[in-house]
Amino acid sequence: MHEYVLGTKKYLDEHAEMMKKFPNMEHDEPYMAHVAPGKRSEIIWTFNRLGEFDFGCLLPGHYEAGMVGKVQVR
Repeated sequence: MHEYVLGTKKYLDEHAEMMKKFPNMEHDEPYMAHVAPGKRSEIIWTFNRLGEFDFGCLLPGHYEAGMVGKVQVR
């Protein structure tokens, strides 16, 4: 299982810590997608400003292992 979560670095850091305490936490937010093994998912997101935005997989161990990135909106 993986997830894709858009957010600020601060939000992702805080949420990743919370996920360590509650690894089975369920999410239903428009800026998150959960992807089961062998499956696909998508997020359709309209950015309202230019800039660099963070994302990551917040499942325990994944974020810490480097499953993070940035989206550039120009």
